[in-house]
Amino acid sequence: MKRTLATWALLATLLTTNHRLQAQEPKSEAKNSPQPETKIELQELLTRARAANTGGGDGGSERHYPDFNEMIKGSEKIDGLFTMHKKEDHLYAEIKPFQLDQPMLVLATIARGLGKTGEPISNGDEMVIVFRKVNEHVQIVRRNIAYKAPFGTPLDKSVKQNYTDSVIMALPIRSMNMGSAVVDFSDVFMTDFAQLGLGFLDRSRSSWFKVKGFPNNVELEVEATYAGGGMGHGMFGNAGNGGVADPRGITVVLHYSIIKTPDGGYHSRPADDRVGHWLSTSKDFGSTDPDSNYVRLLNRWRLEKVDAHAKLSPPRKQIVWWIEDTVPFEYRPYVEAGILEWNKAFEKIGYRNAIAVRWQNPGEEFDPEDTNYCTFRWVTSDAGYARTCYRSNPLTGEIIDGDVIFDSSFIRHWKQEYALLIGSRTTATGEAETATFGLGEVISPIMASKHGFGASTLTNLARGGKEAIELVPADWSPLQSKLNRRLGRDTSRTCSLQFGMQADFALAALAAAPPGKSAGSTDVPEEYMTQALKSIVMHEVGHSIGLRHNFKASTMLSADQLNNTEITRAKGLSGSVMDYLPVNIAPKGVKQGDYYTTTLGPYDYWAIEYAYKPINGDEAGELKKLASRAPEADLAFATDEDAAINNDPLVNRFDLGSDVCKFAKDRLVLASELLKDLDSRAVRDGEPWARNRRAFATLLGQWGNASFLVSNYIGGQTISRHHKGDKDARDPIVPIPGDKQRECLNFVVSQVLGDQAFQFSPALLRKLAQEKWSGWGGELGMGAVDYPVLERVLGIQKIALGQCLAADTLSRIQNQELSADPASKPLKMAEIFRSLTDGVWSELVDEECCVVVDKKDAKAAVPKPFELSTIRRNLQREYLRRLSTLVLGEKQSNMGGMFAFISFDGGGSYPADAKSLARLHLRQIAQRIDAKLATKDLAIDDTTRAHLEEARHKIGKVLDAGLDSNEP
Repeated sequence: MKRTLATWALLATLLTTNHRLQAQEPKSEAKNSPQPETKIELQELLTRARAANTGGGDGGSERHYPDFNEMIKGSEKIDGLFTMHKKEDHLYAEIKPFQLDQPMLVLATIARGLGKTGEPISNGDEMVIVFRKVNEHVQIVRRNIAYKAPFGTPLDKSVKQNYTDSVIMALPIRSMNMGSAVVDFSDVFMTDFAQLGLGFLDRSRSSWFKVKGFPNNVELEVEATYAGGGMGHGMFGNAGNGGVADPRGITVVLHYSIIKTPDGGYHSRPADDRVGHWLSTSKDFGSTDPDSNYVRLLNRWRLEKVDAHAKLSPPRKQIVWWIEDTVPFEYRPYVEAGILEWNKAFEKIGYRNAIAVRWQNPGEEFDPEDTNYCTFRWVTSDAGYARTCYRSNPLTGEIIDGDVIFDSSFIRHWKQEYALLIGSRTTATGEAETATFGLGEVISPIMASKHGFGASTLTNLARGGKEAIELVPADWSPLQSKLNRRLGRDTSRTCSLQFGMQADFALAALAAAPPGKSAGSTDVPEEYMTQALKSIVMHEVGHSIGLRHNFKASTMLSADQLNNTEITRAKGLSGSVMDYLPVNIAPKGVKQGDYYTTTLGPYDYWAIEYAYKPINGDEAGELKKLASRAPEADLAFATDEDAAINNDPLVNRFDLGSDVCKFAKDRLVLASELLKDLDSRAVRDGEPWARNRRAFATLLGQWGNASFLVSNYIGGQTISRHHKGDKDARDPIVPIPGDKQRECLNFVVSQVLGDQAFQFSPALLRKLAQEKWSGWGGELGMGAVDYPVLERVLGIQKIALGQCLAADTLSRIQNQELSADPASKPLKMAEIFRSLTDGVWSELVDEECCVVVDKKDAKAAVPKPFELSTIRRNLQREYLRRLSTLVLGEKQSNMGGMFAFISFDGGGSYPADAKSLARLHLRQIAQRIDAKLATKDLAIDDTTRAHLEEARHKIGKVLDAGLDSNEP
């Protein structure tokens, strides 16, 4: 009886307190300041009263838990979404009854360590969880949000039967407090909950780093130590091991955000494939769309006008970027300008100052990973990168956080590269610097960037070859490579802008370096630096407000317009800042314009309008009307998947101008000019010759880029996303005109497959020295001391051969004879084989190659020694290998036939005519070799004769092999 009376007395007290608090006028709260909950729900009060009647038990159950007050004695209390009690390595959290079975978001970020500060884990795969009480446990259930149907319908019941949620953890209830189940969050976050996969998380070496509570979220940081990630010390010690002091204890600070799903009122907006935005996608079995039951929602911020009827109104809540005080003072104006530039697009659709910037004040602390803040972070690592870390609610598409990370090494690399290549003695800090940065010697940086980063090698199987191109920087440890793959799980959200820009800057530095000067400055030209910095900030902030890449935007202007600042200052160098743009270098004799785009492009305004324009009335009709503008020339759009699979030569990273073929040719002209006086540009007295090696590799990379870009026109096709009925819409697939393909084929044969372009000065080649540092940061002992010129040249030529003779290229060529407008004179497959054979074996069809005529006595003719250069012999062997593979087929794998039931599109088997043509050309090459070797009194060196005889022998073996066993 006493307990009952006490219970009702408690209930009366709580009810009185509740009424009093509800009657109080709410106070204005400072942004992001922690506020405990003040309103106590009636249902919760009743639950607490019942709990009190059972002595702290579970709502009348027979289970008696340890005394709550005793358990938390001496703990630190943290109020917020959950009331938490921190005691030693425990973090007790009270989960109230009304918080059970309510969806919450869980986000994970690397807050410190591993050279990945600020990196989101599972970017694009935000977890939706619920806490579910089952007997003596609270289960953490990850909701399966990918599949749905209209609520309460038979389809909804069917979906729930077929697609279940996942119970990922079961937490023992440690105690009860007033009806709240008390669990220990240490049981969750002192484990590998983030699934980094770095080994076993040792709880004895892990601790809570920070714990903060807010009304709608809690922010938790764990200093977690993994007990070995499989990386021992090795003979080189710890240097370069992913920023880890000792791999026996990989310590990283992990930040977890648990967020109450945003309140209602947000209006989702459907996506359109003609405009590029980040998406939240689900499969709705109740969809009435005849084409697809996938529902794709834009990722965008909740933006609402204060005055819905005003033509121009501030938003109810600005999108605010808080900028850390780690940003150097000299760069702050350009960071701020890059962020605020987007206000121009929002103002055009009626929002005044939609985006704002706040600077961290001295002594002011905030956690950048806290989802209450949208931050711009200036971090330090060796990677030199910038990226967005935006997060969205996968249930609605609403963006809830938009952090941007800018690595200070980006600037450092630029300055060091500039100092390296103009022959300057020191870095801006006055310290000697000779290290090599970035990717190093990649044969074609543009090809590498087009196919993406994140794997240790790129195998060009789709192009008919076996070449592997190294993509990961040489100084990356296995740990960094493994972690990079883990963090890049959603490849659609990756951004590798930094890699191409580093390689491109080297070329710009060489072009700007004054030849013959004995002194240089480490100061990068201010205009170049500020334009590059602002351009990158605009790009990453664009991602954070929902925009995807647009790799066709760079084709907006013609080559003649690129250095006209009256055009570029008004509409940009590119249709969008969401492209990867190379530095704009003016051709010789042309006044230099903007180095990088300085403002938003037409596409950016359009994409923002589609995502954020307030629409009253028929939203679906208005959105279709907006998207139907896609055929406008300045709004050209293609994104990551287009770059990877669509064979459109106009869709690339780091190209510029409407004619990509001309861009490649112009860069070759520039590289050729710079090679003439490379010594004086790259190295000055007293400096190491290793600078020359890096500069030479940079210029040689322009031939690799040209080989890739120009050969892409062969069998190429322009792809558009236009819909039927769009004004001026083009067909979705249009073959490149035949004459343009022939022009590019002739360029490949003469400039890439010939050897005249690779006649380098012997004196220059003797000065391509390695660095003389061993160990971490050095290259000594990591390869040949001399520069592998012949291997690099053959690699460049393989790119072109691989594209021209790829199975998918030859198949498209045949199909284009049917799909192309006859007036466009489509290129035929036979033309490709004829051009390649005549070009690669041109010495065998040149009637005058072996005779020298004495001008004084025309009758006196003496034999000229017949000699093929090493470059030519290597190329001819490669061409024969590819023709032979066409005739005989690839070697069969032991797993061949296992996947015979799967049909793959593109990159598959060769057309039958390709095999026939290959056989024909092998026979003709053999005949030409026979004719050459049968030449009377032929003067020929032994190496060339041996090469021709071996080639003739191999051709004979291939032709004698008959039909492949796989053929009928």
